[in-house]
Amino acid sequence: MLTTLYDSYDNQPIIKSLIQLIEVNGVPIGSLIDTSLGKYVSNLKSNRLKSFFDELNTGEIELTDDIIEQNEFLNAYFSTVNYIIRTRSDEKIKCFARILKKLNNGNIDINEFEDFTSIFNELSEREFAILVIKYQFEQNNLKNAKDLNPAQLTESYWDDFKNEVCLKIGLPEKELDPMLVRLQRTGCYNKHKGYWEDGPNEQGDTTELFKRIYELIDK
Repeated sequence: MLTTLYDSYDNQPIIKSLIQLIEVNGVPIGSLIDTSLGKYVSNLKSNRLKSFFDELNTGEIELTDDIIEQNEFLNAYFSTVNYIIRTRSDEKIKCFARILKKLNNGNIDINEFEDFTSIFNELSEREFAILVIKYQFEQNNLKNAKDLNPAQLTESYWDDFKNEVCLKIGLPEKELDPMLVRLQRTGCYNKHKGYWEDGPNEQGDTTELFKRIYELIDK
């Protein structure tokens, strides 16, 4: 229940202030707290908000009145809440909170925040998992990078990568290439081009953009 969500932060007045700023069907939550809430609870997704605020409230930064009164923070906060209310994954919700915290501690600016959260929102859980698996293969094979060009290096572990994707996320092998085509449109993945080893599949690498997003949300 929304009242339970609100009351669970009695010792965190800053979080309670942020909760009150959210609107449901155009009505501020602060006005709904003391009224009948039954028809609003399912729309609000209170469990998702709880995951978000719990992660936002962890010790990386301390929210203060000065922070939450800044226009930049409020714009970023409302944008993030709009994303997380439509997100069903608790882990993805926590990742949104981590990106918001990185804005507040100066790791990224507001323009980067808007780009990164928009792209991360566009990625499905399976798409993000594919990118993480690919990135980990890239990191684990750096020792071979000086001896092979990027296309050759990717080819050297491509079958293992495909097998791990199939094993970890249950994606049929025939669906991997179409997923990688879509990921190229997000700017998080590029197919290798210009090498004589170019093949018919979508072999490529994650981009610097993805690496920035991954570093922001990786604990």
